[in-house]
Amino acid sequence: MSVDLNTLNIIFGVFVFLFGISMGSFLNVVAYRVPLKISIIKPRSFCPSCKTQISNTALIPVLGYFFTHGKCGHCHEKISIKYPIIELFTGIITTFVFYKFLNPLVILDTLPHIFSSYSYQFSKFHYTNYVPFFISLWIIYTGIPLSLIDIKYRILPDAITLPGIMIGFVISSLNPQMGWYESLLGIGVGAGGLFFIAKLYEIIRNKAGMGLGDVKYLGFIGAVLGWKGAIFSLFFASIIGAFFGIIWGIISKKGLATAIPFGPFLAVGAFAVSTFGSELLYFIFRN
Repeated sequence: MSVDLNTLNIIFGVFVFLFGISMGSFLNVVAYRVPLKISIIKPRSFCPSCKTQISNTALIPVLGYFFTHGKCGHCHEKISIKYPIIELFTGIITTFVFYKFLNPLVILDTLPHIFSSYSYQFSKFHYTNYVPFFISLWIIYTGIPLSLIDIKYRILPDAITLPGIMIGFVISSLNPQMGWYESLLGIGVGAGGLFFIAKLYEIIRNKAGMGLGDVKYLGFIGAVLGWKGAIFSLFFASIIGAFFGIIWGIISKKGLATAIPFGPFLAVGAFAVSTFGSELLYFIFRN
């Protein structure tokens, strides 16, 4: 029985979306627990107010919030709407990235090579087709908790950025279009360049303008996207951050002296480069 491409797209889209909202639920756990130095593996998810373990129904991504009417079943304290929003957002963006870089036919075509018992067949599997997809996912799945943590606590924890640098280096080393040298250069340009800018700002303005968390995060981005990716991520982050800084300064009536976390803008910049890099470069340099 043959299945048309539209049906395949729907089937794969549903599974990818379900995976995405499940990851969103996990990223909520990471964003809550890492700053508090609680293990992300155990104990089981609990109410932030009374610490009672959450029921299985409440653990269902997105829907669990509405099944419980947005309240803890034990203490009846309200649960933040941000949790289902993050889950839904992660599901949507995961599905978008999947269709940006992959399609069902590519996956179905490679499955026989992956699971073949013959080395000749397995050797025909080209993992490079999946590299852009996994790079973009890695940027997303680290950028979301880092952004949430930076917004709330104004920190970018080493528990995420430092392993991110090491894992990013490994991913890039396996990427034929990048390689270990480009990744190492990206770490140096990203972290070293931003550290220099931060120190220069501190000397000129006689006050700190950026924390070391941002420096390490850009080093992480450079490890994954290379030195060009680090530069363009910083470029886009600065533009977006300046725009939001001006808007927020007007709304809060604090002017340009308003301090805002830079991590979320680095995350957006890195996502833009990892997902739309070629399109953005064409748009910028088309003339």
